[in-house]
Amino acid sequence: MGKKIYRIALAFITVALLLSILWPYEQKLIDWDRAPDYRVLESDEIYFNNTRIVSYRTDESSELTEQGFKTHRSTKALSDTTVPFVNFTIINNWRSDQAYIVMEPSHRKFFRDETLVYCGSDTLRFELDHMDFESHYELAATLFKHSLEYHRPFIYDGKDSLLLYGTQGNEKANTTVLKDYFRLIGRFQ
Repeated sequence: MGKKIYRIALAFITVALLLSILWPYEQKLIDWDRAPDYRVLESDEIYFNNTRIVSYRTDESSELTEQGFKTHRSTKALSDTTVPFVNFTIINNWRSDQAYIVMEPSHRKFFRDETLVYCGSDTLRFELDHMDFESHYELAATLFKHSLEYHRPFIYDGKDSLLLYGTQGNEKANTTVLKDYFRLIGRFQ
């Protein structure tokens, strides 16, 4: 009787292992074309706060906390102010269960005028001083979709093109921030 249970357990584990190898988990975008509502489910927020928060530096100033906001910046994000690049920041409004994504420049002087970004076959334009939450979301969503297809965004300034994120390490950090954000609002699994 003991050998029979052992064989059944071994067969079950073998089948489960083979299924996991032959049928891997596929990441997917969910309701991507719907208008953003920025809503965060409690389960997604618990997942973020319990597993992903270690990769972030959370700013909780007294003014922001009174209003119910927390800002999460990647601990691996580049912080040099001598070259133009951007970083993404997650802003969590925990009182109303909403989260926003905001693009922050290395220094405002590099992004005063309209900025032209080439990513894959798309040309993106943004003016940082005139962007609202929806504009930040749309730009982040477009850049994230391109990152899933391994397209890199470049800033074009007339003569030269620079990586939008500055370095490859910072590109990886920002891609992680975007992935975490879209998981947090339930648009990526």
